[in-house]
Amino acid sequence: MTPSNPATPNGSALRRAQARIALLCRESPDPMTLFARVADIVPAVVGADGVCGLTLDPATLLHTGGFHHGGVPHTHLPRLLQIEYGEEDVNQFPGLVKSGGTAAGLWQATRHRPHRSSRYRDVYRPAGMGDEMRVLLRTGHTVWGALVLHRGADRTPFGETEITALTTLAPPIAQALRGAYLRHDAAAAAESELPGAPGLLMFHPGGELDRVTPAGHLWLEQLVAGPAGPAPLPQPVLHALSRARTAGDASLRMRSRSGLWVSLTATRMDAEGGVAVMIQPSSPEHVIGILMDAYGLTLREQQVAQLVTYGMSDTDISRRLGISPHTVRDHLKKVFDKTGTNSRGRLLQLLYFSHYQPDIDSGRTMGRHGWFRTAQV
Repeated sequence: MTPSNPATPNGSALRRAQARIALLCRESPDPMTLFARVADIVPAVVGADGVCGLTLDPATLLHTGGFHHGGVPHTHLPRLLQIEYGEEDVNQFPGLVKSGGTAAGLWQATRHRPHRSSRYRDVYRPAGMGDEMRVLLRTGHTVWGALVLHRGADRTPFGETEITALTTLAPPIAQALRGAYLRHDAAAAAESELPGAPGLLMFHPGGELDRVTPAGHLWLEQLVAGPAGPAPLPQPVLHALSRARTAGDASLRMRSRSGLWVSLTATRMDAEGGVAVMIQPSSPEHVIGILMDAYGLTLREQQVAQLVTYGMSDTDISRRLGISPHTVRDHLKKVFDKTGTNSRGRLLQLLYFSHYQPDIDSGRTMGRHGWFRTAQV
């Protein structure tokens, strides 16, 4: 059991953890095994009652699955998703990326006033949970995933030295996660047993599952972490369902159990809130065409819009794309005009939840710069 006042991480514990992570990297596990092993290593350095590893879409930071040990109870998950993807709160992933930081605690970010966070008020406190630490796993500009550490309500918040310790451990874990994608994509493509037809899931207005096509059952088996059974619906499906009920539609990409990219598209079917969720293999034409067809964005405007999702400033974007800040502002104004938005925040909301899809070629390996080989950035 983690003590109420965990000891400050010491140098020897941190070095042992670094050595174990280095060994783990050489063993080349798949992403979920990597997260499970990391969840065993981290508490020896920083006491935690729960350690979760999340996979994030590298183009949008959208959560697409992961390993959960001692995380948020399933009963509280709908409200957490609503906050995460529909409201502004403390330490959300785009904000953490924008800050340039790697790790941050909820208590730290609110200056020990956690009630300023709706995530704490509505989810963590009712669930008997206390502080949360989020840790980005990125190489260069690309975020591959994240760790989320939890402590119970009777535990002390994460301290500065603990946050620093996780900042130190994050880079090698990120390299291992990126390597896992590179190694396992080719094998997944060869061994894939994905259904041959799209799957359809129909939901009642209250969110209850109404009916599922035969192919839909097969797709659900591909989206859960373990063997098929009476497990809850995958979190990305719940996210898409929740978002479509309020915004009208939602779409995201995630990896199947075999490692290949899959597209989820959810659409509100009636005024009462019934939702249809379509699951199918991702195709480059579908991914590249969404913004072009919907808003007429040029390639450069798409690039600028995508970098906005990472919280980059005009100066950051100009350096990344090799254009002047003035040109960036011109492109951004055109993006605002074409999408009917008037601020970075509203643009981020539109792209993140509704229409922006990552420019990723299904089944391709990731390039050395952190994007799939067909990406335009």
